[in-house]
Amino acid sequence: MPTPPAEEPASRRPGRTVEEILADAGEEARGALRVLGELVGNEPPGVAGPVPFAARHLGVDPLAVAATRYTGPASALAVLGNLMRLEMERHGAAVAIGSPGEGAPPAWSQIDLGLDAHGLPLEVTVPGKMIVAFPAGTIAPVPLCLKIVDTPQWQREFTVLSTVADKRVAEETMKRLRERVCGGENPLRGRVLQASVGDCGLSIGVCPAIDAGREGLVLPDEVWREVDVFLAAATTRRDLLRSLGLGTNRGLLVAGPPGVGKTYLVRVIAAALAGRYTTILADAHAMRHVLAELYAEAETFGPSLVVLDDIDLVLGHRDASHDNAPLADFLATLDGARQRQDVLTIATTNDPQSLDPAAQRANRFDTIVSLPLPDAATRTRILERHLGPLGLPIDPADLAAELDGATGADVREVVRRAVLEHGATFDTAQLAEIVRSGRWRATVNRRKYL
Repeated sequence: MPTPPAEEPASRRPGRTVEEILADAGEEARGALRVLGELVGNEPPGVAGPVPFAARHLGVDPLAVAATRYTGPASALAVLGNLMRLEMERHGAAVAIGSPGEGAPPAWSQIDLGLDAHGLPLEVTVPGKMIVAFPAGTIAPVPLCLKIVDTPQWQREFTVLSTVADKRVAEETMKRLRERVCGGENPLRGRVLQASVGDCGLSIGVCPAIDAGREGLVLPDEVWREVDVFLAAATTRRDLLRSLGLGTNRGLLVAGPPGVGKTYLVRVIAAALAGRYTTILADAHAMRHVLAELYAEAETFGPSLVVLDDIDLVLGHRDASHDNAPLADFLATLDGARQRQDVLTIATTNDPQSLDPAAQRANRFDTIVSLPLPDAATRTRILERHLGPLGLPIDPADLAAELDGATGADVREVVRRAVLEHGATFDTAQLAEIVRSGRWRATVNRRKYL
């Protein structure tokens, strides 16, 4: 009599689910089963790749899924992630979240917004790596899936997945989202940003707001007139320039020796545009290595003011012996920037003669203003401004005459030195002694060292 077959072990019984198989398998076997599951369409939904996930929620075969992709600057991807977050919140439980691919779980990222009024960090949490399914009637009349991969270790990409038949709807949806990037839903728009070079290229950080008024800087009237003309492209004449096809981009080069107020003038202009324009401050590394990327990023923030401080330290003359690559990038980028709208550029230099003539042409800088050393009358006004709050019976005119050749920063330092030495009360003789002693000058002892 034949021996009856042994009972089939539970681990080999047919009809078990993928989850049951994975529970009994070793780690290596589970990895292999996940790959096989994806190939045959039986992978668990939680780790399904973007295309199977999209096919499931679009109700089509994976071969009928179409992708509309956008690969742009890092800040644009972050803002698209913020728009994705807003739509997810708006439609709540109707949306479904899936894996960005390769079995990785959905992940979130943050947009740094600087500090709040109490000095605490501000940030917005946005999708970083995930795919989200939106049913018909939410972000579009047809079902669509939005996928974002916005991490330095991965290729940055934003994708709208649709059926092949709905490809045109996906393209229109992508267009609308990209238009919204520059609008009020961009949490970085209108802020002061710092552009620098990080481990993964251009890095954008948030700086404190700039608050500086014209009353803090004494300059000739003709300089302020040129500043007003520069600002008109962003304010009173903006719409007229656009209607005439004359463009709203402007370039202003501010030249002058150290201490005459170049940086403060830039702060005054930035403060005048606060809220309406995003100010981007570029450090020397950004100017030298990622200037083109910086101007590409500017498109993300709507109307922008790009500040290139001490440009002569980075861009020299092509006849000099140093590297000319930054100069070539600068010339190409500024010409390209002319094709954009609402991009203002301010550069400062201590020595305009050190710049290549091509960098100073009108198609790069529309206006070049030179800030002179203050004359006796201007030095008197600067002394009056800083001495006024003290209410001391001091006539600054004679003192101003003795400060011939001093910059505005020097004159301020004379008053500052008097306050440090004597406090809130001192007389003309004490102030004059400081002026004549030269103690307010920054000097270097080239013989003695600590």
